Amino acid sequence: MTSPDSVLDVLVEAGRLGDADRSKNWALRQLAGGWSRHTWLLSEGEGEPAQGEAFVVRVKPPASLLDSDLDLEYRLYKTVAAAGVTVPTPYGIEHATDTPLGGSWFVMDWVPGAAPVTWLRRDREALEADWAGGGRLGRDLVETLAAIHAIPASELGFLGPPRSYADAIDVWARTYEQDRLVRDPVVEDAFAWLREREPDPVPPALVHGDYRIGNTMIHDGRIAAVVDWELAYLGDPRYDLGYAALDYLGGKFIEPGSALLEAVCDRDWFFRAYEQLRATTVDPEVVRSYSVLGALALICILLTGIRTYADGRTADVRMAWNRYAVPGLRQDIVRLMGW
Repeated sequence: MTSPDSVLDVLVEAGRLGDADRSKNWALRQLAGGWSRHTWLLSEGEGEPAQGEAFVVRVKPPASLLDSDLDLEYRLYKTVAAAGVTVPTPYGIEHATDTPLGGSWFVMDWVPGAAPVTWLRRDREALEADWAGGGRLGRDLVETLAAIHAIPASELGFLGPPRSYADAIDVWARTYEQDRLVRDPVVEDAFAWLREREPDPVPPALVHGDYRIGNTMIHDGRIAAVVDWELAYLGDPRYDLGYAALDYLGGKFIEPGSALLEAVCDRDWFFRAYEQLRATTVDPEVVRSYSVLGALALICILLTGIRTYADGRTADVRMAWNRYAVPGLRQDIVRLMGW
């Protein structure tokens, strides 16, 4: 078992733990999952931890889905937590890459709950049942997104200059060119289609970049935290709306998914609620464009994993499995473009 000493050092230095806490029976164990980050749990003993008495360590492995900046992710957690959005509170970061955990890492509070997997029928049906029973999770999903978009851009300068619509397309077009194994006419035509549909600009805001129910922790029927911020940037917040609306994220994979947005709530209801919370108007055509870009982003992320496996930089067979998700996303793109 990996020693927890280095993580305890960070927590003591941050004042989250005292020196006397070092003598407790801490265990550090890796959790299942983790495509772009590996996740470790620091807690006492092997049982279910108690809230406030356990910590999560997010590790950047040498090769994974889409290389991203761990330091920016850590700083973003701190900023978003200070703004009152429901995220785990972070305490410190280790920048060294040759660590016992397999890479650089940061540590934050453990939040009780579980992240639903909409591709599993059991989880999808449970989410749909919540909507049928009053839709508390749907309300949480839209209120949390509105709160994210309300964080002043002036507090997020460390993310760099805001991305324009064209910049957002270019990010994924470059990723496609760098990591594709073959040319894909659907993907390339979709990039061209998007470049002809530039919407009127809106003030830049924090974009989560991967906002979906599967990137939340649900506890006692409520969203307890939003996680996985490694794709966040300053830009057009409407990207999050288009991305969240993708059928793929409602559980469509090898069989039809949910008719609800993210299997959580009615699409029209979600957009109306967002309009009220943000005092804005949601243009369906702009959402459609960003849904296409979201699907392209997902394909490009999957391609990074496929390329990593094909080049022999990882033995994680899940990276090769990514190819099975690409056909459904290509179908989504064609449908969304009306072709």
